[in-house]
Amino acid sequence: MKFDKETIIVFCICGIVLLAWNPLCKYMGWVKEAPPATAPAQQTAPTKEIIPTQQIVPAKPTSIVPAKATSSVTKVIAEKVSILPEQKIENEHSSFIFNPNNGILEKIVFLKYFQEDYKTPITLDNNIAPGALAVFADTDWTINEILDNSADSSTKTYRLVRKMTNVAGKTFKLTQQWQIESDYIMNYSVGIKNTGDSELEFSELSIMGISLLPFSILTLDTDINRETNAIDYCMVNGTLGYVATNDDDDDFFAPAKDKIRWCGGNNKYFASLILAEKPFDKLLAKRKEFPKLGKYAKYYLAALGGSYSNISIPSGKEETFSFKCYNGPKIISQLAKFDKKAPEIMNLSWGGPMDWIAEKLLSFLVYLKGLCGSYGWSIIIITVMVRMLFWPVTQKANKSMKKMQKLQPQMKEIRAQYKDDPQTMNAKVMELYRTEKVNPLGGCLPILMQIPVFIALYSTLNGAVELRQVPFWWIQDLAKPDTVATIFGLAINPLIIAMTGLMVLQQRLTPAAMDPAQQKMMMFMPVVMLFMLYSLPAGLTLYWTVSQSLAILQLVLQKRMDTDNNQLVKKAA
Repeated sequence: MKFDKETIIVFCICGIVLLAWNPLCKYMGWVKEAPPATAPAQQTAPTKEIIPTQQIVPAKPTSIVPAKATSSVTKVIAEKVSILPEQKIENEHSSFIFNPNNGILEKIVFLKYFQEDYKTPITLDNNIAPGALAVFADTDWTINEILDNSADSSTKTYRLVRKMTNVAGKTFKLTQQWQIESDYIMNYSVGIKNTGDSELEFSELSIMGISLLPFSILTLDTDINRETNAIDYCMVNGTLGYVATNDDDDDFFAPAKDKIRWCGGNNKYFASLILAEKPFDKLLAKRKEFPKLGKYAKYYLAALGGSYSNISIPSGKEETFSFKCYNGPKIISQLAKFDKKAPEIMNLSWGGPMDWIAEKLLSFLVYLKGLCGSYGWSIIIITVMVRMLFWPVTQKANKSMKKMQKLQPQMKEIRAQYKDDPQTMNAKVMELYRTEKVNPLGGCLPILMQIPVFIALYSTLNGAVELRQVPFWWIQDLAKPDTVATIFGLAINPLIIAMTGLMVLQQRLTPAAMDPAQQKMMMFMPVVMLFMLYSLPAGLTLYWTVSQSLAILQLVLQKRMDTDNNQLVKKAA
């Protein structure tokens, strides 16, 4: 098709809008700006609710409060108890730092995942009171003596034993032990031994979860696509619950309908989960809202733990509660080791079969990376394989559209002849289809069959932590746009620009079964796609660009085959 004056003007207007849109949005305040790259991490993280070790003053103790309270919580420490330094256990993936004075997991440092600067390890150190993996009850208690406070680097175990007294004057021994089991999984046990001469009772005993910020706040990452921040739980009947941290109170604090097998939170790339050997009787959901930060809208720090009801321990007896904790990136194989239902928190796509397809594609992507050593090449290989899988279907669709294209002159005559009689016109068109044995949907149905796979692959590449900070060719990070320069505030992203050009070429080569007006409208689609998808992660645009290239190759090959076949027919005649 030739470009007339009106078409050229529209293209120019679209180009001007594209160039001016980003600066205009920033000027008007319609889009958020990333925090300064030089800003320290603590400026984007909320103030801790727990009181650090150095702030715990024996002369002015603070009592623990019930789970429903929102004030800052620490345990009472008797004056004779010394303030102890932090303890640490670690493996090659994570470092866990504990506060022995209040029995909490103070922070987790991920040694192989970094903030946007590529050098500062991602750290979870902001937790809602009373602190990560804290054990607490509905009544106050006092720490009388610390009996054991030992970390063993050889077994990757930390053990904390404290002698306690509750408000009723009953004594008990509280034992907490953490041991790293594997890459991102840690075993945690809580033992309560009744050292008094009468029954020890807790109407409610709780374990606090680990808090997670939105990923962009946690790491200062810019250009995060589809940020998520939610809490998840799995009931003993296998049903999963999901609540976004910014949902209203009725949804966020809604009680579960059954006992809880595991619970926790996740953001776009990381998850923190607690699995209880003895299921929790109910959920313990807490969150703290933070106001607008720079150009960020308000956000939440949330944690999800669990509670046991009506615990009774006879004199001289001990009750032990065992847990398994997952703290790390949302990697399917790692989550599956934690629990067979845990990979469902990936939420890669739109649920149901789409999630299943996306998870299988992600697992296959990781497998291909193990073979070729590059996620970039893995994306290219998997895109080629998907295109080859649907090659016959696409071929059939192209042939159908070509048949429809040949009928356009006859259809034009029918429309002109019966323009005042739509019913007769439609009947004649359908009769033409039957005579020529053409299915008007033949070009659409095969393409519709491909959509679920393409959407699942799109979701896979968008949600894979494996692609974050992974370079490929000129691309610095497959999880971000492949920006090579910035001109007048507009980022230059070569892949999306190349994809747009390939879309235009594909449209020129594709048999058109539409009238000229519809064809002209379709020519604007690449510009619309360029405008909408300009800031997509490079992993996605790499996939789309390779896919477009293969689609064009198929059209060229099919056209050449048709030409060769026509020449053979002429020679035979």
